[in-house]
This record gives sequence, structure tokens and C-alpha cells, in this order.
Amino acid sequence: MELEIFEYINEVLEEYQSQKEIYKLIAEEVKDVFEKNVFSESKYEFSMTYRIKSASSIREKLIRNNYEMLSGSHQKLLSRMQDIIGLRIECKFMEEEQHAYALLRQLFNKTDDKVYYYMSSMPRIRLKLSEKQPQLQKNGFEIYKIDGYFSMGKEQVSFELQIKALANAFWGEIEHRVVYKNRDYMLSDTFVSDLFKSIKESLNTLDSQLHLLYQRFHQEPAIQEEAVVERKRERSVEIFIADMVYATFDQIILEQLGFSIDFKQSCDAIVRYLIEREHADDMEDYGRMMMIIFNLLDQAEERLQLVDQITFRRKLNYPDAFTAHLGNLIETLINRNFRWHLYFAILFAMEDKPREQVMEEFVIFYKSSILENRSLIAFEEIDSQQEKEIFDVLLEEVGKQLEMTQKVEYLCADGLKQIHRGFNYILPIIRSEISNGIGWQEIRQTHIEKFVDKIKI
Repeated sequence: MELEIFEYINEVLEEYQSQKEIYKLIAEEVKDVFEKNVFSESKYEFSMTYRIKSASSIREKLIRNNYEMLSGSHQKLLSRMQDIIGLRIECKFMEEEQHAYALLRQLFNKTDDKVYYYMSSMPRIRLKLSEKQPQLQKNGFEIYKIDGYFSMGKEQVSFELQIKALANAFWGEIEHRVVYKNRDYMLSDTFVSDLFKSIKESLNTLDSQLHLLYQRFHQEPAIQEEAVVERKRERSVEIFIADMVYATFDQIILEQLGFSIDFKQSCDAIVRYLIEREHADDMEDYGRMMMIIFNLLDQAEERLQLVDQITFRRKLNYPDAFTAHLGNLIETLINRNFRWHLYFAILFAMEDKPREQVMEEFVIFYKSSILENRSLIAFEEIDSQQEKEIFDVLLEEVGKQLEMTQKVEYLCADGLKQIHRGFNYILPIIRSEISNGIGWQEIRQTHIEKFVDKIKI
């Protein structure tokens, strides 16, 4: 005799089969509403797909989740299963997922209970927008997953709405078909689990790169200032070049060392340095720099030898105390700290000049990048000699911080931003106090400590 639970499940499945066409009609109506009344309000291209859960999947879910038997209420049990109807808003890129969710928040702005929200033109479709999105899944990745229901008189039919970019949709299929279907094996195999995480990260990178290409060939409407739009394009090219540089050297490192590390920030910083040093001002300049860098990448394998020490053929010359401090620190760390070694090995491989000249130019450029700070205007009324003394002291503290932490991130965008934040914080305070007659020597130590605390990463 069959277990009572299985008899009950069979009865639920019979009820499901009798309602299946209704579920399909509901899904079609929701899809039609979204396409006509929701997606039409967005500048992004969204579409909607749906699927109705199969009988075998429902049976499996009832057994696996040990649903409480609701005698005589098969329809009620089915209404509790949120994903019998699965709807998906599809967009091209991951960045657009948040725009799709923001659109839902904007249009579904009516509520009776502050939990489920609806459009005044279609109160039968309600979305649970009271929960934080995106949600964190058990696998550690984020997903936009929203519960909803469709009203049919006194009855409510639940559905689940997801928002997914193409890369995330592809990943979801991989995870469902491979990981989910082989759950016991996968959960016990750390190697396979790590490999799948790596695949997901690669898909994220691919999404970003495809987005850049899409933006490059589909220019945004001219609703912003021309200079802002132009800078966006230039920044897109910078990121694209940096990704190519990273991919090239990552492969070389893997071949030479047998493993890889994350040095994306270093690649970004080096590409930005090469472009800014050549004073690239427009897209024509950026195109020229792209070709120069890509030509250098063709020779990268011969130039980059990570197992060899980096040496200089002559004594390096620096124009001032800060550049000398930085240059000497680099010379000290370049063959001791692998991240510093990798940073400058890549930089030297990307240059068609002697290493000595590259190093001298780099430290000078790095100093000038620090001094190109908007808070310099605060010192216009201060004695020029005192201004120089203050800057020398603060620069010396930057050098000490680099020497103490030995973090190569200070040579990258995040590190420079942190240094600028420190200047932007402390310089107006110093200027104000000096203007009020307080001597620099009186406030020097206190403000040095505050500055150092602000530039820490």
C-alpha cells in the first residue's frame, strides 16, 4: 500500500494538471502587461520570458521540502508554491538589472499593506517590493528575485519574478543543470565548487567587456554635456585596454609560474599612466594609444621574465627628496615583494625605453599626480615658502606610509584617491588656521597625524 504522503501528492498533481492552462494564461497576461506598460517606460531594452513548473518538479519539491499536508486544500497548497509560475525579466548586461528593479519600484508604487505593491492601472498584479534586493543566494551570488501574485477574484495565484542579465541567465542554466542535478557530488567536491566560482567570475568579466563594446558602438543619447560623454567614451577605452593588458599578462604569468594572482588594479594604473603621460586628449589620441599598447603586447612574452631580478645599469637620478625616497623604495622592494616586482616588470615590458629612464619618469609623474589636487587653491594666500614646506612635510608622510605598509595599491587608482582624500581633508583646515594667525609649527604634529590617518588603506 502506498504511503499516505504519496497518495496526497498524487492528488495535488491532479489538481495541478487541471489548473495548468490557467497558469499559462496568467503568465501570458503578466508578460503582456509588462511589455506594454512597464518596459515601454525604460530607455533600456527589456524582455520577459516565463516557464510553468513541470509536474515532476512539483512532485520532487513537495517531497524534498516536506510540505505540510493540507487535507482538502490542494489548491491552497499549490498557491503557496511561489515558483509554479516563473517569470524572468531579461536584459543585456548585469548593470541593467538594477535599472530594471528601479523601474519596478517606480511604477509599482501603490500598496495596501506596505508589503505588496501594484500599478494603479493593473491592481491584479502585485509584487513584494518590501524586501531588500538583490538577495544573497546560498552559493554566495546575488540575484534579483521577487515574489508576486495574480488576483483571480478571491483566489490568488503566486509567481516568482527574477531579473537576469544574459550572463547571469547562462550561469543559472549551468548551475541548475550541472550543480543542482548533482547536488551530493558537488557539495562534497571543493575543487569543483571553486571551479564553478571561477566560471562565474569569468562570466562577470565577459559581461563587463561586452558592455564596454556595446557602449562603444551604441553611443548614449546626447542628454549630457559633450565633455562628459566624451570622457565616458575615453574611460571605456581605458578599461578595454586594461582588460586586454591584464588578459595578456595573466596568461604569461600562468605559463611562467604555473599559477595566477589578481593584479587587475596594477594593469589599470599602468594603462592610465601611459595614456596620461602621452597627454591623450581625444578619441583619436586614445585610438593611437590603443594601437601602440597592442603592438607592445605582441612583444610582452619576450620582455616579461618574472623569475629574473630587475636590475639597473646606472645610478638613478631624482629631482627632489620625495621622488628620491619613492625611487629608492621601489628599488628596494622591486626584487623582494612580488607584487611590486610584477607591477614594474609589466611597466618595463610596456615601454620601449631603458628601464632607468622609465623609472625616473614614473616617480616624477606619480608626484605630479598627487600635487594635481583641487585643494591647492586653499594655499593661494599663503607665503610660497611656507606652502612648499607644508607640502614637503605632507609628501614625506606619504612616502613614509608607502615604506611602512609596502602596499603597491598606493601606486594604483584606489591608493591615489585615498591620498587625495587626505589632502582634501587637511589642506582647508591648515589654511583656515594659518589665516587666523596660528603658526604652522603649532599645528604641524596634530595635523600630520590626522593626515596620515586619512590616507591609510
